[in-house]
Amino acid sequence: MIIAKDIKKMLRALEVESDHIKTGTAADRRYRRADVTWSATIRAERGHACLHEEEREVSGIIRDISANGARIDVDGLFFEKNNLLLQTTQLGAIRCDLVWRRGNKIGLQFSEDPRKIHKKLQELIPGFDTLNP
Repeated sequence: MIIAKDIKKMLRALEVESDHIKTGTAADRRYRRADVTWSATIRAERGHACLHEEEREVSGIIRDISANGARIDVDGLFFEKNNLLLQTTQLGAIRCDLVWRRGNKIGLQFSEDPRKIHKKLQELIPGFDTLNP
C-alpha cells in the first residue's frame, strides 16, 4: 500500500530528475528572449499526456518568451510533459512540451515552427529579433 510519505518521495524524485536536465547558456540560445508578463494556461488533454483520466489545466504567468519556448511561473504543480497546449491572449494556442521544472517554474519548448511564432512576436514586441537568423 502506498502512503502519503511514499508519494511525496516519488514526487520529489521526479522534481530532482527534471532539475538535472542540462540547460544551455544564454550564448547557446538560437533565439532572443523577451521579458513579458502575460497570463497563460497550460493544458494536458485527455488521451495525450495526462497522468489523470481527465484534462488537466494550470494557470500561470509567462516571464520570458522566444520563438521556440517560454519560461512560466505556474499556479500549482504540473507534472504532464508532452503534447501540451499553451493558451495566451497574445499568441492564441501553441502546442508545446515541458522541458524543465523547478518548483512552480517551468520551461516549455514549442512544437510549432519557430518562424511562425517569431513573426507573431515581432508584431507584439517591437524590436524582437533572432540572434542568429
